[in-house]
Amino acid sequence: MLKLLCKICATLSPADIEIVEQMSNVATILGNILDMDVFLDCPTKKEDEAMVVFHARPEKNSLYTKNITGEIAYRIDEPAVFRTFETGLPSRNYKAVTQEKANVLQNILPIFNSLDEVICTVIIEYNEQQREFFEKEYNKKSTGILIGQIDSLKDRVTEYINDGIIIFNRNGHATYANKVAKILYEKLGVPSIVGESFENLYFERAKYNDIVEDPEKYKQKEVRILDFILNVQCLVSKINEDIKRVTLIIKDITEEKKYEEELKLKTVFIKEIHHRVKNNLQTVASLLRIQKRRVKNLEMKKILDETINRILSIAITHEILSTTGIDTISIKHILEILCQNYFKNNIDKSKKIEFNIVGDEFSISSDKATSVALVVNEIVQNATEHAFTTKDSGNINIKILKGETFSKIIISDNGVGMEVKKERDSMGLLIISSLVKDKLKGNLEIRSKKDKGTTIEFDFKN
Repeated sequence: MLKLLCKICATLSPADIEIVEQMSNVATILGNILDMDVFLDCPTKKEDEAMVVFHARPEKNSLYTKNITGEIAYRIDEPAVFRTFETGLPSRNYKAVTQEKANVLQNILPIFNSLDEVICTVIIEYNEQQREFFEKEYNKKSTGILIGQIDSLKDRVTEYINDGIIIFNRNGHATYANKVAKILYEKLGVPSIVGESFENLYFERAKYNDIVEDPEKYKQKEVRILDFILNVQCLVSKINEDIKRVTLIIKDITEEKKYEEELKLKTVFIKEIHHRVKNNLQTVASLLRIQKRRVKNLEMKKILDETINRILSIAITHEILSTTGIDTISIKHILEILCQNYFKNNIDKSKKIEFNIVGDEFSISSDKATSVALVVNEIVQNATEHAFTTKDSGNINIKILKGETFSKIIISDNGVGMEVKKERDSMGLLIISSLVKDKLKGNLEIRSKKDKGTTIEFDFKN
């Protein structure tokens, strides 16, 4: 198909077509590594038209609904392609319109023949959302300069790729290996690659013809050999109707896997630390409960109760972290657990007090979560102790609002209300004010009306 399309273009010599044919394998490798659409466009006799002679279309992330090999590219839609044809210069991040009328960005590279004529362009296409990924991956895995003679072109492309590349001919013998592949196989005890059969170089028992006939079965595998962990891909490219060629792509993922294992161990270690901190805090709370039973002074009992609640509110954060192993916590989740524990352990069972938690769901850091839990604990503790002294039932509502810079928590009750000025110097409000100002870098607002209830708002920086 490729040769036929090149002949239809009527601008290429047999030697030029051979170069384009070799470039199809390079385009396939680039498309596979970048997971993006890569094309070979050749000029036609019409100065405003070019032909897509090859399309390396990724299976998952293609911007096209079908392979567009054989279709026409027009100057009005893809001006950068024709700029490269005419100037011989690469074109980077140029806007274009696809054959399916979608807006894309193109990275275009010229391919020259022995007469220094541009006979073909390599086009990598991506959308605006993929642009950052392309810039990172292309600079890391490929070369931005593909200009030069075809004798060195293949080497120049593959030598800038961090993966090992081995190309096999139709008979299953290696005809090319890049530097990365050579170094890797030398470490595995294989001194020479070129000329070796596929069966001798592959990492499992498999015949070359089996790969050609059923590439999906061997497309990607993780192989452990000696001290290496390798990601191995067999890429089958179609040269024409009768000939297929296999490219072996080997990525050394040993360090990545070691890092993953270390990360797993660290996660387990962190979870264990939080578990022990939680247990220690609960032990301290238990010791204070024992001390409370031996104290006769009612005021002292009350102070010990408040201290126990503060310790347990901190323990809640570590309890959640001991199960997740990550340093962020769902704010709604931590407030739900805090209210459940407080209801279970502290509320006078003769009073019917209901907690309602509504609002936005998002995560905050463990350090911030501890401060938020302490603030909410103080507010809820004050409300349950003082808001319903003349009532048998009541509601405490907690609303969470996520903002762009600051988020807010609003806690309101329908109790008896309080004199805000009079209570400003109480221990509970001093603790709340200090935490909101110093730890959360936020503001505190208190509103209350007699027999109408109290509302306390505080915010914290995201």
